Amino acid sequence: MPLLILLVLVVAEIYVLITVGGWIGAGYTILLLAAFTLLGAFLLKREGVKAFRSLREAVNTRRPPHREVADGVIIFLGGLLMLLPGFISDVVGLLCLIPPTRALIRRGLFGVVLSRVPPPLRFRSAKGPAGGRREPPVIEGEIDPR
Repeated sequence: MPLLILLVLVVAEIYVLITVGGWIGAGYTILLLAAFTLLGAFLLKREGVKAFRSLREAVNTRRPPHREVADGVIIFLGGLLMLLPGFISDVVGLLCLIPPTRALIRRGLFGVVLSRVPPPLRFRSAKGPAGGRREPPVIEGEIDPR
């Protein structure tokens, strides 16, 4: 199944390249692809540096860096897609590199991941319903001194 999806994506990329080339010409199509690649490299560097700073700040303040790690992965994939030749991959990569759409992608990604994790393994909040800290559970028992 993944091979079929990859094949469909490659055929779609070729179709779009040929269509755009027919509209604006082969030379302008190549220039447009090169411009998208340069834009992708610029955005990858800029957003990657921001994501790394956020990750470092999260670690320094001792809070879980799950958002920052997810952003880093999405930025990396977006940059990779922008560097590949093709207009479909460029548009998807650009959506991964723009902060507002990246937040939507991150939320969707978290939803997909959490739906696949069994309930006993999901992270639970350390805060109770009123926002206060819950006391850890007390397990009563006896120790046999043998």
